[in-house]
This record gives sequence, C-alpha cells and structure tokens, in this order.
Amino acid sequence: MNIFKAIMGMCDTSPLADDVWSLMDSQIALDLAKVLALSEKGGAGYMAGKGLAKPVLVVRGQDNNLYAYENACPHGGRKIDPMQGEAKLRCCSVNHSTFDYNGKVLSGPAQHKHELRRLLTSQADGKLLISV
Repeated sequence: MNIFKAIMGMCDTSPLADDVWSLMDSQIALDLAKVLALSEKGGAGYMAGKGLAKPVLVVRGQDNNLYAYENACPHGGRKIDPMQGEAKLRCCSVNHSTFDYNGKVLSGPAQHKHELRRLLTSQADGKLLISV
C-alpha cells in the first residue's frame, strides 16, 4: 500500500457487484461462483449498501477458508485489507493495525480498543451465508 492510499484510508480490496449478493433477514447470501476474487488464497471483496448497517469484508484466507468481518477497524473505523501471502488483515490507515483471522489485534493502535468483529459464516448450495 502506498503512503497516499494510507493517508486517504484507501484499501486495495474492491467492492463486490450488487448482483452477486443479497441481504434477507439479517443474513447475506453471496454467490461464490460469481466472485472470482474469492477463488484464490488472499482474495477479498466487500459489500456495502442494500440495507447493511456496516460494510462487510469477505476474505479467502491463506488456509483456504472463507472469513467475514465488519469492514471497520476498531481504531478509527478505516476499512480492512488482507495482507497478501500472510494470514493477517491490516487496517487501511497510516498506523496499519494488524489482526489475525479471528479478529485479534496483533499490532498497532487498535490494541487499546476492541478486536475486529468477525461474522459467523456457513456454506450451502454454492453460497456463502454470513450472519449480520
């Protein structure tokens, strides 16, 4: 991440198209066949709008599992990116708080706040289901 992006709080992770996910009864259904970004380790995308209270980040971890988080750092609310080639997430700010896949703070100013909120997920019929 370059310094300009960090100062502006800009992440490398792109938003997912509206037609690949839906929200119903506090659950997101994400059609995995339509999201190429999540087919490889380190891939990620986020969802916002359509009735979501907060944006949601989805990451294909280095362990090949899918994870979902509220896409807001507990220290300042900046968005989160996966760290390529590492089993970590990083805040898109100058301070770069880092987190493990469970949302626990590894470094940075978020240590004095709360953990990154990880959301419950399951899979059924080619969809990732995320409880929000």
